[in-house]
Amino acid sequence: MLKIKDSVAVFLRCSVGDGKTAKFWYDFWNDMGPLICAFGESGTRELRLRREANVCEAAANGHWLLPYARSDEAETLQIVLSTMTPPSDENGRDVYLWRNGEDHYVQKFSTKATWIRLREPSPLVPWSRLVWFKEEIPRCSFVTWMVALARLPTRDRLASWGMNVPTQCVLCLFRTESHSHLFFQCPFVAAIWAKFSASPVMLAPVSIQALAGVIAHPQLAGVAGMDAVLKLILQVIVYCIWQERNVRIFQQVSTSVAEVFSRVDRLIKDRLLAISRHARPPPSPSLLLLYLSLLPAGL
Repeated sequence: MLKIKDSVAVFLRCSVGDGKTAKFWYDFWNDMGPLICAFGESGTRELRLRREANVCEAAANGHWLLPYARSDEAETLQIVLSTMTPPSDENGRDVYLWRNGEDHYVQKFSTKATWIRLREPSPLVPWSRLVWFKEEIPRCSFVTWMVALARLPTRDRLASWGMNVPTQCVLCLFRTESHSHLFFQCPFVAAIWAKFSASPVMLAPVSIQALAGVIAHPQLAGVAGMDAVLKLILQVIVYCIWQERNVRIFQQVSTSVAEVFSRVDRLIKDRLLAISRHARPPPSPSLLLLYLSLLPAGL
């Protein structure tokens, strides 16, 4: 019974009109909630209403018709009903309402509002806007999300699980492969970040969280769209580094810093070109031009 009450009471209510659709025992049509939960199985005998009864069967000629109260629940129900208009054909049809906020019910169902009610909220993580934003590339966002959580199967994690694998970084062949080393400390990655050295603030970040400070830099704060470009650069670099790492391990094929940067550059340009092509009106200034301004002349 509790399960029925919880699910109905939280999301669905019924505004009684003629009472011919609303179920007397099972719908949430009064402030007591579904009455079957308050009265239990014996309620049908106490109120002399069948289990399948509609609300209209509890009223006639504009008045509620219920037997004399023989329990606290029945007395409470009569008090509640005294504040409600009895069902009548003049009131129109019954209307079911979905919860769309705190104590706010509307006729239109909202997936978003229902999801907010269902999920267990957690504090907003500081890197959320670095991972999820309008200009993102979904597959790059996913890998960046895993990096932020330190959940990718890097070699140090595999070794901690008891797997017999080498722990050496396959990109530099020098340090232990960990999330912090592979994506932010490895000389191979630093060489890719160095390609964006045209801006004095574009230094290789030591972590995803550190990029938030780069975006908030005074030289960039007043440039519309620059934060989106920087976040896109971060995500694509992270994605391409993880891709290069996997190719080296599983296919024994290595590419140079220049070739990886070429993939990064192509992915970013394709995404920004697509945004410019479909945006109405186009972003101002152009995100593609902002990206090109971060590259040294000749690239």
